Amino acid sequence: MVAVRAFIAVELPPEIQKRLAEVQDHLRRELQDLPIRWVRPESIHLTLKFLGMIPASHIDEIIAALRGLTLERGPFAFVVEGIGCFPDLRHPRVIWVGVSDPTRALAAFQRLVESSMQKLGYPPDDRPYQPHLTLGRVGREATSADCRRIAEVIERTTVERLGEVRVTEITLMRSDLHPQGAIYTPIARLPLRGSI
Repeated sequence: MVAVRAFIAVELPPEIQKRLAEVQDHLRRELQDLPIRWVRPESIHLTLKFLGMIPASHIDEIIAALRGLTLERGPFAFVVEGIGCFPDLRHPRVIWVGVSDPTRALAAFQRLVESSMQKLGYPPDDRPYQPHLTLGRVGREATSADCRRIAEVIERTTVERLGEVRVTEITLMRSDLHPQGAIYTPIARLPLRGSI
């Protein structure tokens, strides 16, 4: 194992995955003949930082840096609600369910993760952090008519509050790309032990 594709994430509890699967099922029925790759519900997660390809020899220092953060921070929560597309409805590439952060604890923690990884040489994302849960990715072969149809369905779909996620740990995750979709394998789970 010379290098691995990795990211830092919050895994979701089964009840939230089940509710996201219900939203997916509704969208699948509405968009069944369009080129969309749906994420398996058990693989849906909240990404805090995508690291890309990392040398296997760097894994221990990444875990040590994250452990430093998790020893200082205690659990916090975010709310799962809303639906949309990236980059926007006219050009849908990613279909997502939203994350709201009423206490701003998620945003604060994500900035700490970003800063901690930057010190190890991983550049910060050039776009502002927009927490979301990816339901599906629209294929490049989608036509403009396909995109209009996706936009229409998303606009008329309402996703009320699906629940609150209490974050008690973060995960350094390995991502292996396969034709049927990415396979995610936890490398390390780090409990939040501090008190905010």
